[in-house]
Amino acid sequence: MTDRTITLSQTINATIETVFNAWVTPEILKTWYAPVEDWVVGHAEVEPGVGGHYRISFGPPPSGDAYTEEGTYTVFEPVQRLAWTGTVTDDTDDILEFTATFESLGERTIVTVTETGLSTAEAFDDHTGGWSTALAQLGAVLES
Repeated sequence: MTDRTITLSQTINATIETVFNAWVTPEILKTWYAPVEDWVVGHAEVEPGVGGHYRISFGPPPSGDAYTEEGTYTVFEPVQRLAWTGTVTDDTDDILEFTATFESLGERTIVTVTETGLSTAEAFDDHTGGWSTALAQLGAVLES
């Protein structure tokens, strides 16, 4: 098995507190976390803190429940860093590790996402595209 790693960054025109909260507030997650532009988030729940659980479903409208991502927070450092392990329902058994870091630039924030544990090139490509779309949507939601 080859372990593939994704690292992507996005600068968002919002404060670090606003951006961090968008990652841990279910109502806000539902506005941006879908990995495909025309998809929707059907369900989002977050239990904040180390050891806390999250579960997010997304997919084509109207239900947004084609895939489910769920896992456990391993690092929860407001407003600087989140890390979690999780799975996404698909055709792999990959246990994924995610990290999101937040760097303040005053009224702007750099978000960097890293994902490891992708065992196939197809999963790597899908997740890279998904994070690119989700981060762009995060910026659009917070900058509107």
